[in-house]
Amino acid sequence: MSLQSWLKSPAPLKRKAATSDLENTPPQKKFCKTMSQNSYDWYVKDTFNMWHCVLCRDAKFSNKYSIGHDKPQKTTNHSRHAKSGDHLMAITRQKNTSINTDTGIKDIVVKQMSKDDKVVKLYLKAAYHLAKQEQSKAQFKPLLELLNTTQEVPLDTVAYTSHQSITEFQSVLSSIVKKNKIFDINNSAGFSISIDESTDLANKKRLITFVEYIHNHVKETCFLSNIQISSGTANAEMITNLVLTDLKSNGLDINKLYGISTDGASVMTGKKTGVVVRLREHVPTLIGVHCAAHKCSLATSQAARSITELQSYSRTVSNIFHYFSNSALRSNKLRQIQSLLNLPELKYAEVHSVRWLSLDRAVQVIFRTFPALVVALSHEAASNPTAKGLHNEVTQYRFIMFTHLLLDILPFLTRMSKVFQTESADFSKVQPIVQCTIDALKDMKESAGMYVEALDEFVECVDDRVLYKRKVSESSKKVVDQNVKLNVEGFEGFESDSESETDSEEQVSEVELRYYTQQKGMVKRVLSEYVDGIVGNLEDRFSESDMLSKFSLFVPACIVKAEREGSQTLFKFGMDELTFILDKFEERLGIERVECVSEYRQYKRLVIGNFSNSNLSSCVESVFRNYHEILPNLVKLLELAILIPISSVPCERGFSTQNRILSRLRTSMSNMVLNDLMMISENGPHIYNFDFDEALNEWKGMKARKVYRQ
Repeated sequence: MSLQSWLKSPAPLKRKAATSDLENTPPQKKFCKTMSQNSYDWYVKDTFNMWHCVLCRDAKFSNKYSIGHDKPQKTTNHSRHAKSGDHLMAITRQKNTSINTDTGIKDIVVKQMSKDDKVVKLYLKAAYHLAKQEQSKAQFKPLLELLNTTQEVPLDTVAYTSHQSITEFQSVLSSIVKKNKIFDINNSAGFSISIDESTDLANKKRLITFVEYIHNHVKETCFLSNIQISSGTANAEMITNLVLTDLKSNGLDINKLYGISTDGASVMTGKKTGVVVRLREHVPTLIGVHCAAHKCSLATSQAARSITELQSYSRTVSNIFHYFSNSALRSNKLRQIQSLLNLPELKYAEVHSVRWLSLDRAVQVIFRTFPALVVALSHEAASNPTAKGLHNEVTQYRFIMFTHLLLDILPFLTRMSKVFQTESADFSKVQPIVQCTIDALKDMKESAGMYVEALDEFVECVDDRVLYKRKVSESSKKVVDQNVKLNVEGFEGFESDSESETDSEEQVSEVELRYYTQQKGMVKRVLSEYVDGIVGNLEDRFSESDMLSKFSLFVPACIVKAEREGSQTLFKFGMDELTFILDKFEERLGIERVECVSEYRQYKRLVIGNFSNSNLSSCVESVFRNYHEILPNLVKLLELAILIPISSVPCERGFSTQNRILSRLRTSMSNMVLNDLMMISENGPHIYNFDFDEALNEWKGMKARKVYRQ
């Protein structure tokens, strides 16, 4: 068929549906207003036949469902409106209205919220306990299970046990601790800081800061921050910027910064571009202090470096530690030998170049277990060349000689270092304890110490053999501590005045020594060189700076000494130093010069009458409490004197806290979490003194909590 004929042909007839097809077709549903109305009870007609949302209209919202529709909307539109913000807010308002109008329901809700608050406070206490005890978050659930057995309120009503929830708890707790500390620091007349840098167990460089301030008339120390240094090298400019930014971000006024203590590294104390010099551009009167404990350690180590024999001895002690610590089998054999010889079962200590006077502890262990050490090495010497070499070293006379010599000298330095590490230490204690140590060491050159003197008694020549023989009781900790104490306090001698009748029957340990004849003359030479080296280093490192020496005018002992020399001496004492200090700080501290001079004369008489036997800290505390109104100008200078930091020991303790928290199992911990945990561990009060109600309110205010929406 052609196209033209096809176009002219009539259209085909439509097929009529069969009767059977019509019967099988289901009836088509029509839109039913009743169905739309009954599905959502809030969608109703008003008097004007407008379909509307009664909740949104009552809440006076302006939306399509509040205005109304001539015809009811589809259920899909209802579903979208039910999820809208206006509709949800209208539901909340209706609930609040029903609670306010129904006292019974309100009481039920308040009671439930109070119960939830109590449970959350227990969660906060558990999180605080973990942070204070430096435990991981994995202990949170076991701790809650323990609390669940002792508390009246079941803890399973709230499920905030995830790591994120625990982090939020501890963040809130940390912020409250920090807020209180910052408030106390800002209320202090001024503050000082201690800073130090180190590397954590995750091999990240860190800068830690501690603050010293006056609170309730007493000097206190608190942790401020632990900053991760992202740059590869931490130069003086970067550290200075970090310190300034840190102080500003914590709301601390740098104009109230009195002093700074560092470890003495060149980047910190460089005379041209060090951190202290750069900070003086912002605070011209800033007092920079090299940590006294670091100076003590450096004086000791550098004195030993100049003596070859002592360097060799230190290496031998370190090799002994590594030989036994690297093998459990050797350690077990050593303990068995120590037990058989009735000697204390001790592990040998490592000599650390970065730990203050660690050699003192190592030498004491060597002395107390020396016979067992020789026996253990002799048994291994036949099959182990390392043991053979160590045995050859420890059986020489010079090894036990240096052990006795160091037992006489090191306790003096340890005592001095411990004084510098106390929190109550102030600048007034530095020079007296240093001078006392120097005098004691000089006296030791003239009169042998207890252990050097006892060495001649312990060494006996029997036939062609030289034996080192001493009673087992000399190895006990009690006897060693007692002898060290007597040595430090006055060289009373090694032997007691009387001996018990059983002394002759006491077990005696003996070791054969070699090269006695060749080495016995080394004692006096090495003792003299070592003492001279220590004394010289101490005198060089602890020569008082002009600024610190001026503040001695406030020290009670110095005032009492001037009073003993005569009234005229007392009248003139400290006046030149006071003038020097006022020239520096008069304008900054807002001091009236004439009144301050008069108040200082009153202060000297006050010290003579009431505080002649007191140290500077206790004297200043009493003046703060009882005489601040009489001596208002002088009190400002006393605050400055007491806030001069003498060491960066708090930073070293802070790094120890850091490494306990940021252990090798937690090296992925973020810097924010680390700071929160350190803030609670270092600064947090006892759990009984913490305000958990404040923490609860702050936690609830962070965001809408699920427990209070149920």
